[in-house]
Amino acid sequence: MNEEQFEESPLLTVRATEVAGVVVVAVEGEIDVDTADLVLDAVRLALTTTGPALIADLTLVTFFGSTGISTLISAHEIADEHGRKLHVVAPQRAVRRPLQVTGVADVLPLYDSVDEVLTALKPVPSE
Repeated sequence: MNEEQFEESPLLTVRATEVAGVVVVAVEGEIDVDTADLVLDAVRLALTTTGPALIADLTLVTFFGSTGISTLISAHEIADEHGRKLHVVAPQRAVRRPLQVTGVADVLPLYDSVDEVLTALKPVPSE
């Protein structure tokens, strides 16, 4: 998959790229009621490709409230329906803390970088 930019709003840009065989949906801007559907549309489209997982990179998200949490839960459910696991990159407190406080972090693995997710996805060599 080449980098693909999805529909854009003044508040949000969503791009999907493939990194080491895993699709990364990078979100930049504000996830709110006006932009949540753009994120979910990108997730649905990304899941039409092959790969073991899907990464939601929220490193550049500037606003993340209850709608952002609901959006991630929906993305998790969509990925699960496709037999994939959603991994969330959320290094900044503004995104990570609401996920931890609400217990969503207990269901969705949180990482500090895309590289950290890719390392976690690598199979452990058998002895």
